[in-house]
Amino acid sequence: MGDILGLALRPIVSCSAQASRPLASLANSSLQKSSVDRIQLPIILDFRSDEGKQDIRKWYYEQPTTWFTRVEHRKDTTGPFQHEFIVVYLENSTVCRFDRRARDDMRGYALKDEGTISEDSAHVITLADTKSRAQLDQSEVLFGFKLDWKQNLEFILAVCCGIQSHPKAKSYSLLHYNCYFFSWTLVMTIKRKGLVHWNLATAKKRVWKKVSEVLIERIREQQAIPSKTKGFALGNRFIRVGWSIVGVDSRQASLLPPVESFICGGMEESLANYNLKLINEFLPKEELFWSWSPSMLEEEVLAALRRGAQQGVKRFTTANAPSLRKGKLPAPIYSGSEGLRGKDVSNGGYVTPAEERARQKAQKVSEEIYKRFASTQVPHILKGGVTSNLLLALGGRPCFVHRNISLQEYVTKRMIDHFKQVESYGFGKSDKMFERAKVSMTEIWMSAWDMMDDRFRTKLSFLDFVHHYQRVI
Repeated sequence: MGDILGLALRPIVSCSAQASRPLASLANSSLQKSSVDRIQLPIILDFRSDEGKQDIRKWYYEQPTTWFTRVEHRKDTTGPFQHEFIVVYLENSTVCRFDRRARDDMRGYALKDEGTISEDSAHVITLADTKSRAQLDQSEVLFGFKLDWKQNLEFILAVCCGIQSHPKAKSYSLLHYNCYFFSWTLVMTIKRKGLVHWNLATAKKRVWKKVSEVLIERIREQQAIPSKTKGFALGNRFIRVGWSIVGVDSRQASLLPPVESFICGGMEESLANYNLKLINEFLPKEELFWSWSPSMLEEEVLAALRRGAQQGVKRFTTANAPSLRKGKLPAPIYSGSEGLRGKDVSNGGYVTPAEERARQKAQKVSEEIYKRFASTQVPHILKGGVTSNLLLALGGRPCFVHRNISLQEYVTKRMIDHFKQVESYGFGKSDKMFERAKVSMTEIWMSAWDMMDDRFRTKLSFLDFVHHYQRVI
């Protein structure tokens, strides 16, 4: 049975594989003085024992620099397995690699619910370490981003300590708390740390301003060349034919502003004055997965356009009411008609049949214009040049691998895909596993946050930080 499970889960259980495995088991007994000109061995990050803590402290202080500016989520592409890990780029042209695997002698227990003993490691790869760099070059960059402000390895150590202190994540589990989980947690917490003092409301306003400016420009372009636009030409044909239907002669029609002007004008005004659904000024510290996303931006853009289009229909009907009523007798709106019932009209609460027919036709043109923008212009703008500005405002520079996706969207998709695959092998429900992983990642983030705070530094006190490191939390 175990062999069958191993074959079935082979695509997703690479985390415990021995392929491309660093010599972490030798590191703690053979720590060498660090230098960019000298090869370093990996170190097992053991926060459970006093000896392990002292090894971590020694390793940290031996590094020429502990500041990093760039992060990558990578995957091994050689061998039968696809192990995933994190690489950060240090200031002295070296890199530091972070891995999670099951301990060699305990890998057989990795499929159990309680998991097995994990082996988390760090490896500074210097310029002289050509073998490790060659192995790194053979891996694939899945996602990467540059930091707006450099960060220190101390924070990654705090996250790793939080993982090893977590009641569930401390054990290596082949299906849940594996190298994937380890990598997701590191990239999400590193990015989140950069948002500690990030004003979300201000960033959202800045993004909205940019998107609305581009959309308004598109709206004005459409108004300037309506005859060349299929959707607008249809509206113009309605205007010419529609006035004859509702009883307006050609002389009157020539004096009436086109309905597109009212609708597009309403859209412009709505975008410019839209009241954003602003969330808290700063992200709550307990929130790792922040709630505002590009998809939510699209929802608000479409809501503003629809509201503006409806306002344009109302203004068009009101502005043209005198011409439509000329020579007509007032008629009430029937009880079964939506019409203009309850609207502020200047004819004693009544509208003529001509007004109602004009309003209905204007409503039809309004829907055509809205659908045109909703189906083409809005998606094009959000997925085009504005996207990089959006990602910048959502907490850092855009990814240099997937330029049209945020880190949170990337990690969420990876998590969903992984747990759906686990579910397909009969190991639980994907949605529950996804939520459990999110909760665990958030708890680890909070633990690392507290460890970086002077009031809660007991778990990292062995590092004895009295040097130049200026904390941002």
